[in-house]
Amino acid sequence: MRAVFLVVFWCLSMASHAVMVSDLYRVRVPVADQTAESRETGIRQALQQVVVKVSGQSVSAQNEVVQQAAGSADRYVKSFRFSRDDDEAGLQLDVLFAQNLIDKLLRDAALPVWGKSRPLVLLWQGVEDERQRLLVNTANPQWQVRLERAMNERGIPLLWPALDLEDDAALPLGRLWGLFRGDVATASQRYAADAVVAGRLSQDRQGAWQYSGFLSHKEEMLDLQAVNDDLAVVLRQVADQVAGFLSLRYAVVNDGSAGGHELRVQDVQNFRQYHDLLTYLNANVAINSVRVAAASEHELTLELDLAADWAQVWSTLELDRKLLGTGQDSVYRWRQ
Repeated sequence: MRAVFLVVFWCLSMASHAVMVSDLYRVRVPVADQTAESRETGIRQALQQVVVKVSGQSVSAQNEVVQQAAGSADRYVKSFRFSRDDDEAGLQLDVLFAQNLIDKLLRDAALPVWGKSRPLVLLWQGVEDERQRLLVNTANPQWQVRLERAMNERGIPLLWPALDLEDDAALPLGRLWGLFRGDVATASQRYAADAVVAGRLSQDRQGAWQYSGFLSHKEEMLDLQAVNDDLAVVLRQVADQVAGFLSLRYAVVNDGSAGGHELRVQDVQNFRQYHDLLTYLNANVAINSVRVAAASEHELTLELDLAADWAQVWSTLELDRKLLGTGQDSVYRWRQ
């Protein structure tokens, strides 16, 4: 809990910033027992889930190339273990996949690869629980865990509002329940997250769970809707909609046709910054390779081999705010 509040404090005091998703290639699935048969079934399921998690697209698991790969899912595994956690029902198989093999599988399947650097999503969530409406944050762990689990399955990093006096004044529960977008936008300004999700969740008289809400990202809006008798299914459907929307903007399909791009980077003060800059660019899923074309005092001219057009590549780099625009085309400042 302390770590969550540290994140909240950090976001209140600094500009928004992408989050590095450290468990992007790790998936947990329920299994019946520890037999070889259960393990193989679990690993096949986990492979399909990690493909969706890394691509951000729920349809990726149905791709023909992915379906064929599921027949030999073991070869994509780096490690696995069985575990039982207090907040999980039954036995779980924890599978860590090899990043290079999963990324190659996605490229072979002509599917997008969504890198570890992902937009931070602020979540305003209203829930009607036993006819009582409440706002969810860290003070409601039973709902927080459910929502975080659904979003984590799609690699979406969440930020919870503090729900302090300032939030109460800016966005009372009734205004959130009514999904008043102006009030949500006003209350969200102090957090400076990359995207905002606001929604309400309730159960009708027939027992079906209903979710209504919206996603706000920059100047774009996406309506979120889901209905199902199974609460977990509803939350996954919402997470799929959020992940699919963001993936279309930040994931990259590497078709080998994007070509090169020249980049000038200023304020590279020493060898450590030189090294960090090249490492940072080479780690981006949208950049195939980086070559230093020229170097002068505190400035590098780089030639990039791109996996997508520069506009999309820049959208992934802009999230991290390590490169800052200067107002000149293809000239940026290195910030560390």
